[in-house]
Amino acid sequence: MKKTIKAVVLMLISISGMITGLSAQTSGDAILGKWTNEDKTRVIEFVKAGSGYEAIIKEAPDKSLIGVKQLTGLEYDGAGYKGQVHLPKKGKSYNCSLKVKADGLLELTAKAGIMSKSQLWKKVN
Repeated sequence: MKKTIKAVVLMLISISGMITGLSAQTSGDAILGKWTNEDKTRVIEFVKAGSGYEAIIKEAPDKSLIGVKQLTGLEYDGAGYKGQVHLPKKGKSYNCSLKVKADGLLELTAKAGIMSKSQLWKKVN
């Protein structure tokens, strides 16, 4: 009887942990942490900023960019994020959307009028 109770308790703890992990994956916090671009030349770190998120450049070939906010005003809408991407070298900002895909990659799409460009980012462990 004691073994059965222990087994049930352990199973409930495991299920609770899985549910907590899944809710973090489906909440806006899934984006938190460091991500690198496809050619591994830049690393950004997503952090909380009030009720939203922003990303700060942590690694870049041009060291003067380190510490610069690359993405700001990111708000999670249940399916993805919307905000602004900043191109410091050009001094321009564009609307953007981000989505964590099923394969764990982050798709960043910047939009300027009818033009758009997408990049894939991978989470850094």
